[in-house]
Parts: sequence; C-alpha cells; structure tokens
Amino acid sequence: MTAATAPYNFVSLPEKILPAQFDGVDGFREHIGSAGNISGEILLDITTLTPLFIGGSGSKSFAPVGKQIIPGSSLRGMFKNIFKIVTCGAFRGQTISQSKGEDFNDEHIYFRCLMGVGRYPWTKDLNKLYNGRMTHSAKGKDGRLHPVKNARPGFLICTADNKYFIAPSIYKSDRKEDRISIKEYQKRFNVVIPERNSSCVKWDGSTAYIITGSQSGQLYTEEEFKNLPRNEVIKVGKQFIRFTRLEYVDWSRDHWIALPEEVRSSYEHDRNRRGVDLFTDKGFLRRAELERLTKKSLPDIKTLIPCHFLEENGQVTAFGHGQCFRIPYRNRISDAAQIEGNEAIDFADAVFGCTELWASRVYFEDAAPVDKISELPTAKAHPLMQPNPTSFQLYLKQGGSELKHWDAVGAQIRGYKIYWHNDTDDWRANDFELGENQKRLVAGQEPLTKEMTPLAKGNKFAAKIRFKNLSAVELGALMMVFDLYGATDAAYKIGTGKPFGFGSVRIKPTLLLEDDDAYSELFGADGWHNPCREKNPAEYLDAFKDYLKARDMYETWRKVMVELKKISDWSLTKREHWSQKIAPMRGNAKFRNGKQTMELDERFRQRDTLPTIFDLVK
Repeated sequence: MTAATAPYNFVSLPEKILPAQFDGVDGFREHIGSAGNISGEILLDITTLTPLFIGGSGSKSFAPVGKQIIPGSSLRGMFKNIFKIVTCGAFRGQTISQSKGEDFNDEHIYFRCLMGVGRYPWTKDLNKLYNGRMTHSAKGKDGRLHPVKNARPGFLICTADNKYFIAPSIYKSDRKEDRISIKEYQKRFNVVIPERNSSCVKWDGSTAYIITGSQSGQLYTEEEFKNLPRNEVIKVGKQFIRFTRLEYVDWSRDHWIALPEEVRSSYEHDRNRRGVDLFTDKGFLRRAELERLTKKSLPDIKTLIPCHFLEENGQVTAFGHGQCFRIPYRNRISDAAQIEGNEAIDFADAVFGCTELWASRVYFEDAAPVDKISELPTAKAHPLMQPNPTSFQLYLKQGGSELKHWDAVGAQIRGYKIYWHNDTDDWRANDFELGENQKRLVAGQEPLTKEMTPLAKGNKFAAKIRFKNLSAVELGALMMVFDLYGATDAAYKIGTGKPFGFGSVRIKPTLLLEDDDAYSELFGADGWHNPCREKNPAEYLDAFKDYLKARDMYETWRKVMVELKKISDWSLTKREHWSQKIAPMRGNAKFRNGKQTMELDERFRQRDTLPTIFDLVK
C-alpha cells in the first residue's frame, strides 16, 4: 500500500500538562513579587528561506504604510504556538458558535457512508456506524426484516424571534407516491425544472421538490430508467426527486420539536457539505407567501423549508434536505484530545496572558525590512485548502487492522499540526485550476485561486520581543523556542501559503537583559542610555530544564521536542526527492469525453494513513 503524503505532519501532544509556577490570580501576584523580576528584550534577525506572503491588500503582502513588514501579531501567533509545544502546554478548543478555539475549533465532524465494503475495506465499519443511526429493521408484508430509514420528513421553521423548530410532517415517513422521476414530475405538474445540475429544494406553489444529486443528459421515466444498462445508470445521474406539500405540515405548535442551538450551529459549520444549506438556500417560503398559500394567519413564522430530521431519545440530533443526509459523529474533536491536567494554568497562560485575569508579559513589535524588499512576479497560486479533519486517516492516530474514525473506541488526535519546510518553486496554479477558477467567476462564485505577489527568499527583517517580569524558568521556556532542544538548522513557518512551501524563515535571536541599575542614568556616550545588556541564555535554558525534572516531566517533554526538532529541520529540504515525500495529494487530471476533470487521489479513496514524522525521515 502506498503511504499518504501531505505538506504537514503532527507533533504529538504531551502525556500530561506542565503546570505554571503559580496557580490563580493571587499566586500570579505573589509570583511577580518574588520570582518574576527579569525584564529585557530579544532582538530577532529574520531571513526568508522561501517565498513569504502575509495577507494584506489585494495581491500584495502586508504593507500598511507602503512598506512590507511582518506584523507583530503574526510573530506572536507563531511564537505562542511553538511556545505551547515546547512547554507541554494545554490543548484546548472552543465550543462557542463561530468562535475560533485557542488551539482548534472544537466541533462535531460530519460524515456519510452509504457504500458497502466493495473495493474500499475501510467503509465497512463506517457504513455500519452510519446505518446503525439512520436505519432500523422492521418486518414487511412478506414477513421478512427490511431496513427502514429513521430520517423523518418535516419542515424547518424559523420563528419571528429567530428561534428554530422542526414541524413534523403529518406522515411519519416519506410516502412512496411522493418519489417520482423528474421527467414524470414535469409532465404531471406541467412545470420545467431547470435546477438539474446540483442538489436543491424549490417551491412550486404549495408543492416543493427536493433534488439530492446532479443529473446530466437525457431524462427518463421510471419504467425507462429500470431498463437502462448498468453502465448507463451511472452516467445519467439523478433521475428521481421527492416532493412534499404545505398540506403535510403539522401546524400544531405543541407538536413542534425545538432545534438545539448546538445542532443548528454544528450543521452550519459542516465544512464538507457541498449540497443544500437549509439556512441560506433560496427555497424557503416567507410568512407572506405562506399565509397566501395556506390562507392561515401565521404571525409567529418567519420562514419555512422542507427537511428531513433524525430524532434520537426525543431530541433532534441531525437534519438535512434529503433522506440520507450527513450526520455528526457523536464525539467532538476534544474527545480525542484528552490530556492529563488540561485545565491547569500552563506556561502559555502565565506568560502570554490569561483573559480577564492578567495581561501578557511578552510584547511583539513588527518586523521591519533591513534592506530593499525583493518580490516575485504576481501570479495566481494553487488553491489554499482548509484543514480537513474529516480525513480521520490523517488526523487520528492509526494502528491495527481497522482505521479509527472519530467515534472509534480509543480515538486520539495526532497532535499539533506543523508544516514541513519545502524549498520548491511549485506554487503557481496549473491550467486545470485556472480553468476551474474561471468557471467559478463566470458563475458568480467565490474564486478558487488567489493572486499573490510573494516576497522572495533572501529578504531580511529585524524585529524585537520585549518581556517584563519573567522568572528565570519562564525566560528559559521562552528561549527554548529558539534552542529547540539543541537544534542546529531550525527554521520556522509564518504567513499564508504554507501548504505549497511559503513562509519558511530562519531567526537568529539576541537576548538582552535590563541591568539592575537600568534607569540610573538617562544618557550614554552615544546618546540615550540603553538599559539592556547582551546575555547568554544558557543559564535560563538550564533553569527551565531543571523545572521539568523537578516536575518529573523531562522525559515527556523530550519525546515532544525530538519530533518538533525534526519537523523544524531545514536541512531536510536538501534530501533527494524530499518535495515528493511531502507533496499534497491534489489528484490527477484526466480527460473524459473531451473534457478535463480532476480525479481524487487514489490514496484518499483508499484512506491510506499518513506516516509519522520519524517514519518519514528515518
């Protein structure tokens, strides 16, 4: 089996959290008064090893006053992420709707698996999981057990005060007579259905039709469709639709089922749903039209749209427009990221600040260019794909004969996602991507590619980190971000475009500490008196290591650091075929019927797993 490749890998989470030197607000005050008496700054000499792009205005990298800089906020984000790793920090997510988590967005991942085993053995367990929630067995008229769908028909209602409910259909299940071929529907209702290339929900008077897939080419009646050869069935696409009517709505408010906010927001954030979004689709009916069609007074209703929903233990747990919609795993991402002591105050809380309790004690200035900035010619870049934890074979630890998905027993997230360094020039969009981008623009959709004017490799910047009232241990932890367990050729990742190699920088730090009599004089021989003196960080690095040992955390920390040290190693880019080993799985361009299409990489279809850092570089 061919191993999966990706431009990123994962640094393992620690077995337990390294707690800060204090606990709570009172402890923080006492800590500052006793141990936290070291202040100073770290000068940063930054050199770009690959092209660099930090989102700014249009295609240009960030340049607020006409001069390209690396903003202090970007430096802070990068350093805080590494600082959390080198200090065995907490790994926390955010559950509030539409809010970004500290380390990840804690959400339910959605899936659908209608396939049996077939040529992909990994589907067996997932298909069993899906069918276990979406179907049950019941005896038919023939006395045999048959699968029956659990998804019930209903109507998603938004009330005047923006609350959501499911009004069940008066029928507990979909009626067979309400499933019909598109050709027969058009003839029966004397209408033309133009929306045949994608899923949709559309109202035609008091009747709504629901299409759950695309259709291409000729339309067939049900009888004609039955007689098609098997190979033709696949080509013609979706030939059948369901329809429902306003007369099916159960208008009794007592029968409506409240839609939990978590279920609603989770549906909205399903990153891989390509079909209908029931909250933004244009197929809903508004109150005025509802009242006209039903001849009812409906002052409490804002909109209504057909749906199917899953009710488990008296609560709506999922919904969609068709019968076989995507459902969420029961577990959240955080269920696979359990670490001992995860709620403790960690070093990142202590040094970078803890909201509403104490402020940060480190401050990042913008990195200004040292010389004239060199840019690459403007071009459209490869599409930037979003993190996709639906690919559990990449994001979860694997082992054994069966793949672990998010609801599998013992599912564990692989850790902090870090991008490899890649000294390649492959960042410009290919012909297929440019063609798809043009199609989107013509259709009025969001563009697939983004125009960029990256900064070239070899540009130099100077920046400064100021720190106040750190302890020797905390300063040692901060300097460990640069030491990385004795790394000799480390580089860091910052900015946009990491998947195709952008953003690798080398950073040389110089530690300056304030003298005890820092402010005893205002002027020096060369002008303003500089209160800081250069200092070797070795004693502070040792102080941090001693703290690890005192907490019995050194071995846990060492295991994390050897992984971080290796994935940060710039010298790996000089290895033969390195770019191929960490290439994104973009798929392969194929020509069918004179048209170019992009086929999914077979390693995705097979759910090939991603090697660990040391499996890849051993």
